[in-house]
Amino acid sequence: MNERTEAAHVALLDAIMDALNLPLPSIAETDERLYYRLLERRALTVRITLRANLTVSRDPQLAADAIRIRTAEEPVTYTPFKPGKNGEER
Repeated sequence: MNERTEAAHVALLDAIMDALNLPLPSIAETDERLYYRLLERRALTVRITLRANLTVSRDPQLAADAIRIRTAEEPVTYTPFKPGKNGEER
């Protein structure tokens, strides 16, 4: 594996981590629902992108770029959890 290919694979792994690493939601039921919906949509995006990439181009940089574009299109819209002194939400 050459340096360019290795860098492209690292970029793909970073894109996957960024897409799936969401902040925890507040304890409000609405925020929890929004969190799980967003996580589910982003996981679906990652799966579809990886499957298409394996089938069509096999270029990890293209897959990384596609995942980043789709992730940016679906930002966090819920209130993240903010722990207080005792681990409780503030």
